[in-house]
Amino acid sequence: MYRTAPRHTVPVSQVHNILGGARRQGLSVNPLLVQAGISPLLMGSRLSRVSQAQFAKLLRVVQRQTGDEYWGLCAHPVKFGTFAQCCELMVHAPTLGDALRAGSHFYHLVLQDFTVRLQRQDDLVWVRLHSHGPVGECSDFAERVFMFFGYGLMCWLIEERLPVSHVLMRGEATSEQPLGSLLFNAPVRYGQSRNAFCFDARWLDCAVRQDSASLHGFLRRSLGNLVVRYRDRSCITERVRCYLRQHLHDGSVPVEQVAEAFGMTPDTLRRRLRMEQARFQDLKDGLRRDAAIEYLACPNLSLAEVAERLGFSEPSTFHRAFKKWTGLPPGEYRQLVLAEDRPLAVGQDY
Repeated sequence: MYRTAPRHTVPVSQVHNILGGARRQGLSVNPLLVQAGISPLLMGSRLSRVSQAQFAKLLRVVQRQTGDEYWGLCAHPVKFGTFAQCCELMVHAPTLGDALRAGSHFYHLVLQDFTVRLQRQDDLVWVRLHSHGPVGECSDFAERVFMFFGYGLMCWLIEERLPVSHVLMRGEATSEQPLGSLLFNAPVRYGQSRNAFCFDARWLDCAVRQDSASLHGFLRRSLGNLVVRYRDRSCITERVRCYLRQHLHDGSVPVEQVAEAFGMTPDTLRRRLRMEQARFQDLKDGLRRDAAIEYLACPNLSLAEVAERLGFSEPSTFHRAFKKWTGLPPGEYRQLVLAEDRPLAVGQDY
């Protein structure tokens, strides 16, 4: 049985995005990938995934090589320590509203590519990003990352998940759509004129529960798990994911079994998942895929043992499923991962 919850993996499209600034500076990206423990050969498959630990390490590597806290994505570099200094200001604020005003004012002084604006409309507070020039792929991704990290910072300041009402993003829906919904715990509407999100204005009066002592540990971990740690455990998507995680070794759990466990019909379960922009089969495949990627990083497990732990009756069935999920057969994927990354033993954390 899987002893710990499989961690969400990161689509390779996000890796390409974060490398955009390095490419723009003329840096060779393959050495950056190798330093992060990511095989450059994985970049050729659009279905490939990397672990959270690999992605967090890549963020640090690219920051170092570009000399820019925002990975070279903006037209104007952001000095190291900017985020930490902003956090230091915000933890001393009495309420979330005070912290957000202090943080937005601080970034107004240091950011040249876009401005953060807080706007209250009736019972909602909007966090909107206003660009100062033409928006390209790199600058738009920089704004999205700013929103992801900003939301995670807000949740950390008050030590609980802040419910988001709406998320707006430019461009068309891509492979990032499930990731955006996961990070904000809310549906994302694409094709908008700017990037923004909003929440109930009553949260502005919530007390800040952090201080300088807790800030040090937060900054040390922030690139790795800033946002996903505040997923909404009460929503139906997370409840289904939790149930499937507990029955991972049972194989392909039918929707009828999960619906019965929750005291509803299969049609009701599917409808409630659709309301959260989720599909039962996608949740099941994603959970088994993420667990498989973690298991394949453990060289003391054979492919047959990995298949068994994931509930596959035959290794060949696991082989076909994994290739469908990632574009590569599990044996080849393992060779690529172990060639660049530090191997893990079962039960070992990273």
